Formats: sequence, structure tokens, C-alpha cells
Amino acid sequence: MTIQNVARTTNAHGQLAEVWGDVVSRPQLGKAMIIGAVLSVAVYFIALSTIAPLANTPAVGKALAMLAGIVGSVVSGAICARIFPPKRRVVEQAQTGTAWQVEVLEQLEQDGGPIGRVEDLPPVVAQEMREVGLYDLFKNYENGRGVNRQGE
Repeated sequence: MTIQNVARTTNAHGQLAEVWGDVVSRPQLGKAMIIGAVLSVAVYFIALSTIAPLANTPAVGKALAMLAGIVGSVVSGAICARIFPPKRRVVEQAQTGTAWQVEVLEQLEQDGGPIGRVEDLPPVVAQEMREVGLYDLFKNYENGRGVNRQGE
């Protein structure tokens, strides 16, 4: 982890840092690492003492114990996910009519032919398009084209 990709700030959960593109609480990350290490090693040693003697060879017994340790680390990940809630807030702000969206509509029309008129859509579809912010994009694109598509 380099200085460039570490964003440090403080909130109710303590000091936050960016790790692999996600925001984490540094104290909770430390606790989760301890929980993971303790649980996976404990499961490994328990499996080594209980399952390994039942195996045909010692190598197979150790391999099974290692597999149990991996399962323990996955279980510890699930436990930590329940104990420590996410710190990120996802905010959606769709900008309609941006240049790349218009380019996509032009490409769609080029590849597949005319895209039709938004007035011809069933009310349910038009409402869904309004909810996700696409109705105005298609309407503005249609008005900007200035093509009368009554026959479609």
C-alpha cells in the first residue's frame, strides 16, 4: 500500500483508510485480522489433532487440516462481515445527456436501425425509464435528431 492510495479520515468508527479501492476502519480491520488469524489457526490445530490421525497417511492428514484451516478463515470472514458493517456510502447521481450517452444512442441507432419514439412506449416502460433517468435522455435525443418518425 503506497501513500497515494491511502485516504485517511476520522469518523465514528475511528480512522478510515482506503485498501484495495474500499474504505475500511483501521481499528476494525486490525480486529478482523486478529479474529481471522486466531480462528483459522485454531481450526487448523483442532483438525490436525482430530482428523489427521484418521487419515491413511500423515501427509493426507496435514492436507485435510490445512483445508479445514482455510474453511476457518472463510468462516471468520463471514463473522467479521456480520460484526463490522460497511463504511462506504453509495450515492447515485446519474447525469443524463452526457456526451458518452449520446454516443451510445448514436451507435445503437447505427447498428440496430431506428430506436423508435418514446411516446410509443407502454406507460409502464415509460415510467421505469423515468425512474432510472433514461426517459429524458431518449426524449432529448429524439428531439435533437429533428427527424419526424411518425411512421415507426
